[in-house]
Amino acid sequence: MMQIYKGLGVSEGVAVGKVLKIHSAFMNYPRIEIEDESALPLEVERLKKAQLQTQAQLEAISADSGSVINDELRQVLTSFQLLLADKKFVPAMIDKVLTAKINAEWALIRTIAKLEERFKKIEDPYIKARVDDIRQLGGKLMNNLLEKPTLDISGLKEPVIIVCHDISPADAFHLNKDNILGIVTEMGGMTSHSSILARAMNIPAVVGVPDATNRVLDDHFCILDGSTGEVIDQPSPEKINEKLDKKERRNLYQLQLNKLIGHPCKLKDGLVVDLAANLDFLAELPEIKKFQIPSIGLVRTEFLFDLESEFPTEEEQFNTYTQVILESSCNPITFRTWDIGSDKTTKLLHELSEEANPALGFRGIRTCLKHPEILRPQIRALLRASLSAQIKVMIPMVTRIDEITASLAIVEEERANLGIKSSKLQLGCMLETPAAVHILDDLLDLCDFISIGTNDLVQYTLAVDRLNEHVSSLYDPFHPAILKMLEYTVQTCNRRGKPVSICGEMAANPIMQMFLLGNGEITFSMSPNQVLKTKRVLGKVDQGTLKKIAFKFINKHSSDESNRLAKELQSQYVEES
Repeated sequence: MMQIYKGLGVSEGVAVGKVLKIHSAFMNYPRIEIEDESALPLEVERLKKAQLQTQAQLEAISADSGSVINDELRQVLTSFQLLLADKKFVPAMIDKVLTAKINAEWALIRTIAKLEERFKKIEDPYIKARVDDIRQLGGKLMNNLLEKPTLDISGLKEPVIIVCHDISPADAFHLNKDNILGIVTEMGGMTSHSSILARAMNIPAVVGVPDATNRVLDDHFCILDGSTGEVIDQPSPEKINEKLDKKERRNLYQLQLNKLIGHPCKLKDGLVVDLAANLDFLAELPEIKKFQIPSIGLVRTEFLFDLESEFPTEEEQFNTYTQVILESSCNPITFRTWDIGSDKTTKLLHELSEEANPALGFRGIRTCLKHPEILRPQIRALLRASLSAQIKVMIPMVTRIDEITASLAIVEEERANLGIKSSKLQLGCMLETPAAVHILDDLLDLCDFISIGTNDLVQYTLAVDRLNEHVSSLYDPFHPAILKMLEYTVQTCNRRGKPVSICGEMAANPIMQMFLLGNGEITFSMSPNQVLKTKRVLGKVDQGTLKKIAFKFINKHSSDESNRLAKELQSQYVEES
């Protein structure tokens, strides 16, 4: 009987084939009380042995240059190694064995559970995804405790759809793309490593399917739709034909999109629209190169490094920023300075753990100006990198003019300290708060460019936490207040002759793109895999049509009206992929 399960589609595509379930023994081991205290040292030795085995496995994987693991995932392996060596990790398990007189497996389970609970209190999806890292490392330790073999599907006779609890970067070493049709996991989100891995390998994937390893049957025929987030167990013949047709249509659609690689984004009347890529992980660099995206509009620098153990040195940052420059071949590249605070925490800054209302507290440029010891090395690294490329530096969470003047002063001081007489480096700011919008003219006196961060701008303007399920429906980028702010921002920047871009989630929304272009010149910075779709959609409209669309939106007086218009335009101009 056909069953349809829903998850989050994180890597597009349709997979049709048999299921291979990979069970995790991690949370399925019982608590055993050890009455004979003389047996406790044996449990301690088992933990130490598992720690050494896991460390050796991780080192072997990291050293293998032929692995499918990319640079970003290698960084995760490094964080695994650091956590494994942490004095509060395995020693905490040993302490549980000795004080509670329990088996090593249960001590491991309880230690991981405590760490998970701490991380789950953080709202940021990227940070929450690190819960999966902790569990994955726990799984590796458990496998070694139980002397279970590592995941290996290289000997399969036919490709399969993998259904598992999660896939770690360490497991990725054993995966062969030729053997995998698709991936379904119980854990994960858009930024979890199973998702990154699937996109990097171009494998359709759905994550966050509750109890998938128990609900989806082994060896059953299954369909996975990475666009809709559907996992269909024992599909009917009609459903199989429907999804195969969709797969064929998507393949044809992608072939059409691929023809746009290397061509500029042009409106129907020939006007060129500037497109740029967002870079969250080094793993995305090959995609930027593949799609020949000429510039990077946002590098989220805090995602490029592990900020749990220590901040990277100036030299480490310079090397990483240089890698971005060389491997992307993009020009210009816009690096955002550390956007730490609110939901992006690090134990290295004690203030972040003491806030009652983090979203309105210590974050972005506020954090950096309070801690110049983390901002100055970053500025020095970016100044050095700017000698070989056109670099832009973007300041996040600006609400005051003096935050820009202080940032400019630091840039000038560090330029002088480095002995750099002239630099191509430009400085701009993120427009993420109503305060920044209202002082835009003053900001433009000091800034070389402006970038609109719609994710936070919508959140702060509408007083809505988009990650809070109780109010997330009120998070509405097409709210009239947001549209008026965006209209004002684009028109003001154009009038002042200063470049303006948009880099939040709405940068890839084709209807928002039409509204913004109807108000003037703007650059769209988005996920690399959205660039070709944008070229195709915008090629159907001309400037006159865009101005009419913008006029219609700005004269809507309610969210319902503007969202109805957005849906009408979506059906008119945007194809289903």
